[in-house]
Amino acid sequence: MNSVTLEQIDNIRQEGLRPQIVGCILHDKKILFVYKEKYKLWQLPQGGIDNKETIQEAAIREMTEELGADFTKSFQIGAVIGSDTLIFPKHLQGSRHLQTDVGEKQLMLGKKYFFIPLQAGNKDLDISQTEFDDYKWLNYGEAILITKKIHQEGKQQTTLKALTVLRKQNLL
Repeated sequence: MNSVTLEQIDNIRQEGLRPQIVGCILHDKKILFVYKEKYKLWQLPQGGIDNKETIQEAAIREMTEELGADFTKSFQIGAVIGSDTLIFPKHLQGSRHLQTDVGEKQLMLGKKYFFIPLQAGNKDLDISQTEFDDYKWLNYGEAILITKKIHQEGKQQTTLKALTVLRKQNLL
């Protein structure tokens, strides 16, 4: 799954899924979790892939938006190492806008997440430059424990899958 083309990403949109990246930010065999007080949620940073944008472009744009340019400028971007699909409950399907690269509107049924490892050059994140309220660097066991406390079932499922893939590839 190392390379995903723009055509493949647009095909995902045509299926009604919003393509997303999950930033698996790593340093010394630890992974970065960020916390948003408003949602009482520890999570991996993530965000949508815009139309006609590669996964790598989306990863840098989203992580820079969420974590600040000072922190992300040291990142080494890896290849996609896995993915997960989340289908929304019926009552949430179509609740958000989605369109293909040629502008065709699609009924949004869920999301397709791509896991991308990003090696951080340092661990020093200035939280004031981020969209978040706190952060932690966690080893695999700590990351599993905090993930099991995520109250959003889909986010928990996707995060557990990302951690499992990272572990199998000896990145975490």
